[in-house]
Order: sequence, then structure tokens, then C-alpha cells
Amino acid sequence: MSAPFFSVVMDNFNYARFVSQAIDSILAQDFPHKDVEIIVVDDGSTDDSRDVVGRYKDRVRLIAQENRGQAGAFATGFAAAKGQVVACIDSDDTWHPNKLSAVAEAIEKPGIGIVQHFQRDVDVEGRPLPNSLPDWPDVDTLDDFLDGRFINAAVSSLAFRRDVLVGNILPVPKDLFYLHDDYLLKYGLFFTNIANIRRILGYHRIHGSNNWAQLYLSPKKLEDSVREIRKFRGYMEERLKARGKAFSARYDAIEQMEVRKREILLAMHRGDRGEAARAWRSLFKEYGTSSFGFFKSATCALALVSPAFYLKAYDLYSRQHWLARARRRVLAEG
Repeated sequence: MSAPFFSVVMDNFNYARFVSQAIDSILAQDFPHKDVEIIVVDDGSTDDSRDVVGRYKDRVRLIAQENRGQAGAFATGFAAAKGQVVACIDSDDTWHPNKLSAVAEAIEKPGIGIVQHFQRDVDVEGRPLPNSLPDWPDVDTLDDFLDGRFINAAVSSLAFRRDVLVGNILPVPKDLFYLHDDYLLKYGLFFTNIANIRRILGYHRIHGSNNWAQLYLSPKKLEDSVREIRKFRGYMEERLKARGKAFSARYDAIEQMEVRKREILLAMHRGDRGEAARAWRSLFKEYGTSSFGFFKSATCALALVSPAFYLKAYDLYSRQHWLARARRRVLAEG
């Protein structure tokens, strides 16, 4: 039996209330069903997820395992995938019916081994939320990443040629839980270019259980994410050195400003206003002379009032697409 064109790999952990919608959105694709295999990796769910997925046994392969986290679930799914192209989806997200057809067209273009597309944020009930969308070029390259211009989408918009994914990118380091998607895409740029589809082909559900939904509210998640950013940097530098390449000063500035922001929020959550103020002063001293650095410093000053105040402002800003676009056009990042 010949391999399917697509392997769709879905991770699931205690999302019985959502997983059937995710599977139905795959089954509703306009791409030929005979060319699509669906693999759901249940990552140690304690709800009735496996019973829900089991109802699709004629179309879906269920792999049950002990809890290993999102990265571990996708690793299992990737190993089982037989398709020429591996598409990822979280079990609380859904796809537009044209998604696989659009990805198939994009990934067959010369030099393309990875595809990502726009996603619309939706609430628990699936109602659209006005999230900002990036100003993507048609194609991203390794140089775009090194210069800090690359903006990656969330996991449910990602698709990889299997030979690029299995033959080059994998395995993902086990200590990069929060940056799993970043590693797949950014290390993937060492081997291929990424095609960006500037169409909303997926729907990313925002709710309190998302791994990233509570990042800025959780001291532990903030601490873990800062540690992983630094580890990620080390992994990338080692691989870049072997190629005679390095991150640009622009990339360094953007990365360090993001770390400072998280350090400020972490210190505030811990009640250490003095440490938060020192982190803010360091941010302003190092980067406040650039337009984007001044903007970042000014917004992070809101966190010194309270993390809740900063997050409310951040949420309002992130939902105003026109405002985000204006900021990117006016302010040079780095």
C-alpha cells in the first residue's frame, strides 16, 4: 500500500470536550480522504478522550501513552507517520476545509519544506476573536530568522515534508518544552525555506487550559520560559557556528528585550518590586535609545504598576490588528 500524501498528527490531553471538533474539521477537508491518514496521540488523558476518539476508529488511528507533554506526544505521532507531508494540530483547534489543499499546493513549490498559515483566535465556543496577524513575506529563509524578522505561527498551522522533519530536524531536545514549535520551525530553516500562506486556514482556541494562555500569569511558567529561551539560544549558536553564521545584533536586541520583559513580570509576581525595577532600568539603559526599545520599555513600565494592568493592556493591544501593524511600520525592531 502506497504512503498517503498527508499524515495529520494530533496531540491530546484531557480535551474530550474539544477533540471531536478537531477530528471533524480534518474529515471535512476538501483534500481526497484516501490521501490522508489521521493519528491521534492521547497523552495520558484522565477524562473520556479515548472513548471519544474511539468513535472514529474507521478513520483515525489512536495511540495511547503515558503523559509526556505536547512535545512527547508529537514525537510519538511523528514516528508513526507515513505520509509525505506531516501536518500538526492541537486537539482543541480546528481547520478550515481548504487547509490541506492550500498546504499541498504551497509545499510542492521548489525549495519549500515547511508551510505555515494564519490562524484566527476563537473563544471556547468557537466565536472569532480579533487577533493580530503578522506581516509575513511569501517565503522565510534562515537569514530572516538570524536577523530577527521571522515570525512563527502556532503548532496547528504547521506542516513539514517528512524527509525534512524526520531526516533533519528531529529529535527535538527534551528540555525545550515551551519552545517545541520554535525549534521545529527555526531549526528547520537550516535545511529548507518556509512558505507562508497569508490566509486564515485554522482556528486557535483560547481558553484557560492552553499551555501559553497563562504564561504571563504563572511565575513557574515565566521562569521555565526564560530558562528555555537561553537553552534554545545555546542550541542554535552551536549549530550556527558549524555553518559559519551567527545571530545579528537586531536578533540579539529583540531576544534580550523579551527576556527582560519576562524577568520584570516574574519579579513582580514574586513581590520583589526592587528586582523588577532593576530589570526595567537595565532594559531601558540597553535599548531605550532605539524607537522600538523605547516602546518596549514604556509598555513594560506598566508591569511595574501591576502584572494584571500590563496584561490587560497587552491583551487589548494584541487584539487590535491595525495598531499592531502601525507599530511594526513605524518602529524599527532592534
